[in-house]
Amino acid sequence: MTLAAWDATLSSLGSVAFDTNALIYLLERREPWFPYVQRAIETVESGRVRGVISTTVEMEMLVGPLRNGDVGAYERVEMFLLHRPNLSVVEVSRAIARRAADIRARTGLSPLDSIVVATALSADCDVIIGNDAMIGSKNIGVPYLYLNDYVVRS
Repeated sequence: MTLAAWDATLSSLGSVAFDTNALIYLLERREPWFPYVQRAIETVESGRVRGVISTTVEMEMLVGPLRNGDVGAYERVEMFLLHRPNLSVVEVSRAIARRAADIRARTGLSPLDSIVVATALSADCDVIIGNDAMIGSKNIGVPYLYLNDYVVRS
């Protein structure tokens, strides 16, 4: 799919949730996914689409920098989360935890993936953007835009 087609997909949405891998691709500028996630974040920043991430996504984004003692990468994550207009970090409430338990029981997803999905559902997101084939293959109650299905590989 071209970036123009990706933009058309994004323009039809009101709200998106992000899976961890998508945001890591963005912050690390990983090709070929970076331009697609960047466009999604630009759409959120512009206010055309509302963005949501779970606190579990925040936690996962910080693991690598902490594990590697990479202060610069840690600070990039912090700055991204603090200064991104129209992107909300949603805490895991009891209601989200219970919804995640149901998702995990029905789909066999990991606990963290179940929380990401439950957060997106609780926030009434139209889609989740990510690159996890396991989540993408399950009926999770919200469309999962699996990035590998969209990127143009050179």
